[in-house]
Amino acid sequence: MTESSRERIISTAMRLFYDHGFHATGLDQILDEVGVTKTTFYKHFESKDALIIAVLHERDLRETAEWITAIEQRHGHDARSRLLGFFDLLAEWFQRPDFKGCMFMKATAEFPDPLDPINVAASRHGTSLLKIMRDLAHRAGAADPDSLAAQLMMLLQGAIVSGSRGIMGARAANLARATAETLIGGATVPAS
Repeated sequence: MTESSRERIISTAMRLFYDHGFHATGLDQILDEVGVTKTTFYKHFESKDALIIAVLHERDLRETAEWITAIEQRHGHDARSRLLGFFDLLAEWFQRPDFKGCMFMKATAEFPDPLDPINVAASRHGTSLLKIMRDLAHRAGAADPDSLAAQLMMLLQGAIVSGSRGIMGARAANLARATAETLIGGATVPAS
């Protein structure tokens, strides 16, 4: 099945935004690489900002589905193990040659106003992951699933920042995982 021009614009923009940043990637650069005109672009998107929002939405759907599928395949139905699975995937992600940090964090850094629609779109990814972690924390028997999920998200985000800046690389994910294991162990009741 061939990609539509809209899908090609989104996939090319996703790669270029991830590699070079949102402000540094011009609309002409994207359109030249895709091989479409501005007329075609404007049939699908009202602006570059609208494209960025579409890219963030698509990336959120893809990335969340990929992570959840990988965690489910590796960790089955055990909620505690699934929570730790996020950190296992981080370690693998950090070692990939194409790893350049988190697109959503980059978007919120480049569009820092919390009311900016791009910031809002980027923040949805974290909100979505937080809800997933909260559900898993609840299923794992956490006395306070909201707190545990928030703590794990902070660990996850800190590890991504450290890993993306080359401060600790994959070691950041391993340290975060060890800390997560302690937090989960202290906050949950093991299944009997």
